[in-house]
Amino acid sequence: MPVESKPLAIQRGTLVTPDGLVRDRDLLIVGGRITAMGSDLALPDGCDRLDATSCLVSPGFIDTHVHGGLQFDTLDADPAGLRAIAAHLARHGVTSWLPTTVACPAPQLERVLSAIAQARREGTGAAEILGAHLESNFISPRFKGAQPPDDLRPTSDAELRDVLRKHAGVIRLVTLAPELEGAEQLVRELVARGIVVSVGHSDATYDQVMRAVEAGATRVTHLCNAQRGFHHREPGVLGAGLACDGLATEIIADLEHVHPAGLVIALRCKGPQRLMLVSDALRGTGLPEGRYELGGRPTWIDGRVARLEDGTIAGSIITLDRAVRNLIAATGAGVEEAIATATLAPARSLGLDRKGRLVPGADADLVVLGADLMVQRTLVAGTLVHSA
Repeated sequence: MPVESKPLAIQRGTLVTPDGLVRDRDLLIVGGRITAMGSDLALPDGCDRLDATSCLVSPGFIDTHVHGGLQFDTLDADPAGLRAIAAHLARHGVTSWLPTTVACPAPQLERVLSAIAQARREGTGAAEILGAHLESNFISPRFKGAQPPDDLRPTSDAELRDVLRKHAGVIRLVTLAPELEGAEQLVRELVARGIVVSVGHSDATYDQVMRAVEAGATRVTHLCNAQRGFHHREPGVLGAGLACDGLATEIIADLEHVHPAGLVIALRCKGPQRLMLVSDALRGTGLPEGRYELGGRPTWIDGRVARLEDGTIAGSIITLDRAVRNLIAATGAGVEEAIATATLAPARSLGLDRKGRLVPGADADLVVLGADLMVQRTLVAGTLVHSA
């Protein structure tokens, strides 16, 4: 975490609160937390001031699915690379995130989790690392997407299960396919360790997803992508993700992974508190078009999306601030609704009571946005980590 700063008053901004937009209000930060909100607040001696006139003051964005950016990747197992990604994310309004893996050998996964733990312990000076998201080895070969096929494993794989046990403290989220043999028991074990489970890269039927929900699964990974689609007699993973209130759903709003009409349907079905924008950003995010790599496999970025050599979509190059703007443009959502999908929804899905909303007592993870929703400033625990 950043070093604790002096008290700070953000003044005359339009606050994005759980109850909607509240105009011309001040927000006081002391000790890395929001302590007061209102007009004409009494400020402590030595308090710094930040004028937010004509700006929105929002909770910081939370990106729960990030593979990399700026030529760095989570699988590099490099704390310095994770700090570089964190700084890149902060420039786009992200204040906390989950470094995300793809399927890889157990020894490599152990190195990755150790690096994430180290970077988390030492702090990034930018977007806070909340833990790891394992877009794991336990997925469907049919819906592997860009995942390395040689690294897919049964849920009984002893070496990987040992890594999960040893590093449970740093793992925050695991994506798996619930139709695999033994998956329901694995879901129960992970949930018992405090790890959130997401259904993804899956050929599961609707009923199989529902059994995973009964076992403790609470999310769907990148809705509409790499999963069994909807059929009127077999709703599949997509139907379960849309219909089940017990599932929060990721979605990639780059207008490549999901048609704009798909964003409309997802928002209408899930609402802004259960639909979560994610970037699914890769190593080449923020860089020119060209050849990059994901999990040891070459990918090509064409300025819109990343693809494998055979044309398979291999992740996104979007940033979460642009995803918010895309969601508004595609669906007509209100600003507060769109922002909730990048703040409140992911916070709730991870059980983060002090993040994702502007209320006294919450962490002072904030993004100041211009009228065009471009990021002006990003603060983590009340410390300025990016200024445009």
